[in-house]
Amino acid sequence: MTRLLALAHTCLTLAFTELAATAWLLAHHEWLLGILAVWAAPSLLAAAGICRRAHHRARAKAHRAAQLKTGKQCQPLMPCCPYWTHSDGQVHGPGCTRLPLPRRDTYRLDDAGRAAFDEIVRHYHDRSAA
Repeated sequence: MTRLLALAHTCLTLAFTELAATAWLLAHHEWLLGILAVWAAPSLLAAAGICRRAHHRARAKAHRAAQLKTGKQCQPLMPCCPYWTHSDGQVHGPGCTRLPLPRRDTYRLDDAGRAAFDEIVRHYHDRSAA
C-alpha cells in the first residue's frame, strides 16, 4: 500500500467516523455540534478521491516504465488533464504523456471562402458595427 492509498483510507475513515458522530449528536439533540461535525465530511471525501486517483496514476506510471524497460511497446498514459482533447495535439503541460500531433492545415478554403475570410479579417480591427 502506497502512502497515497493509506492517506485515502485515512480520509475515508475520518469522514465516516465524523458522519457517525454527527448522527449520534443529532440523536441527542445537539444540533449545532452536529452541523459543525458534518461540515468537513465533503472535503474529506474529496481528498480521499484525489489521493486514490493519484495512487492509481502512480501505479500506471510505474507499470508503463517497467514495460518500456523490458522493450515492450505500450500505449501512452491518459493525459494529465482533459485539455489535450481540445488542444489540437499540442502538449499543454510538463506532465502530459502524449506526443504532439503533426501540424494540420485546418483552414483549407476554396477561392470564394478565402475571399469571404479575407473580407472578415480586413474589418476585424475596424471599430464600426459592420
